[in-house]
Amino acid sequence: IPRGGGNFVFINTGRSDSTLTLKVFGYEDAVVNVQYEKLDQVVPLLQVFLIPSEKLAKGERLCSLTGTLQGLEEIEAVSLAQSNICFNEYNERKGLMKLFLAKGRLSMEHVHYGLIGSDRMHYEHIAIAEEIPPDLIKLREPLTETFPVNSQISRVIFGNVSPDGSYLLRVRDNAEQLIYLVRYRVNGEIRFQTVDFHHCVDNELQ
Repeated sequence: IPRGGGNFVFINTGRSDSTLTLKVFGYEDAVVNVQYEKLDQVVPLLQVFLIPSEKLAKGERLCSLTGTLQGLEEIEAVSLAQSNICFNEYNERKGLMKLFLAKGRLSMEHVHYGLIGSDRMHYEHIAIAEEIPPDLIKLREPLTETFPVNSQISRVIFGNVSPDGSYLLRVRDNAEQLIYLVRYRVNGEIRFQTVDFHHCVDNELQ
């Protein structure tokens, strides 16, 4: 049953593990495994992140990072150039993060963001539980490290990984600089690599 905004509710399907295939115009087909023991028992919500299709881009330029890396389990990235939100302070007890907003008002359109370290070589993946205007967000999980004031916050872009280790991470070519910090996990180890999406052929994951 469609609920608007890309949300769907499946009814009378039971709670047996299954495979879900999504076909959405303008995006690559996605296949996800539904494992109920890993979902919330009251509201079993599953988020699926779609990748724009090159075949149906309608003239829009896209840049893709592809390759194969044995043991690869997941891949995502944040932009090092495109952001208008910065870290101000964090209240660990309340799980609240205060922000600096370039646009003057709080408008976090997505759930998943990366809080980029001062070395710009790593970031912490954060998920937003709630927006609290004018400049606070409540995090789903506490931060695991300390970040300096004015650390950049960027939206997370998700990629796709196949069982054989082949991967696809795609971004829209909408800026002069497409420098991203890629975060990926290989055999349980988190790694980071800076990638210029205008020169993806020289940036296969190591």
